[in-house]
Amino acid sequence: MIAIECKDVTKCFGDNVVLDHVSFRLETGNIYALLGRNGAGKTTLMNCLCTKYLPDSGEIRILEEEAYENEHVLNQMCFMSDQMDVFELKKVKNILFYASTFYEQWDEKLMNRLLDFFEISEKKLYGELSKGQQTMIGIIIGLCSGCEIVLLDEIYSGLDAVARQNFYEILLEEQEKKPRTFILSTHLIEEMTGLFTNVLMLDKGKILLNEDMEVVYSKSFKCVGRTGNENLLAGKNVLCQRQMGTIAEYDIYDVITLAEKKELEEKGFTISPLSLQELFTAFTQEPAKEWGEMNGTN
Repeated sequence: MIAIECKDVTKCFGDNVVLDHVSFRLETGNIYALLGRNGAGKTTLMNCLCTKYLPDSGEIRILEEEAYENEHVLNQMCFMSDQMDVFELKKVKNILFYASTFYEQWDEKLMNRLLDFFEISEKKLYGELSKGQQTMIGIIIGLCSGCEIVLLDEIYSGLDAVARQNFYEILLEEQEKKPRTFILSTHLIEEMTGLFTNVLMLDKGKILLNEDMEVVYSKSFKCVGRTGNENLLAGKNVLCQRQMGTIAEYDIYDVITLAEKKELEEKGFTISPLSLQELFTAFTQEPAKEWGEMNGTN
């Protein structure tokens, strides 16, 4: 089943085009990495998906139904971000009680388990909690909501390394019990790679990649060899290349057959996999500039 479908979605703020004719489909039951540099449009996209923002053009369908003014499908979606100022003067107990009445499939047992595990007092005001504990309130709501689709926008960045690892383990445990669709916007790419089944990559308001992680790994390579043999990579999708003296390094997103790999290695190339972090950098980095050009002296 299709969890989310965007068709030619555009969103502007004044003259600034934040989402530029975005189209993609996300299937149910997967954990998606939503990757993009600052300003790429990730948060705007999430706000459009949960109907907080109305696109200027295009269509968004949730669980194969029109999203806007559709209470049925919107009740199946939970969006939590790291900006929850509305909670500031409210007690944790009241925040979670309100959430439990809003989400029909609220998991009270899991909520109590998470509160105990992360040592969060329900009697405290949200504003009295540490940044990490405030972060956990958003995560608790997302996990306990029981929603078919959960959007988490950089919410885990306030957690320390140990708490983040605990969150990852709990998420995978809950996903195994009841598969849902999670979309996790993050800059912690290397650390979180093991969570993701799929990746959605956004840059300057456009979709660069929407792919299963197994496919991503099968097509992500770094080739290093002496210059002069570039013709062996003709026709391949070379994302970027670097050169130091007579040695060249190529980041590739393409299929390399066993025969092609053998030929490259016979010509002195070494071939190794690219990590998701390296692939993201290769897809989104700006062309290198000379220092003089940056300072207006060229």
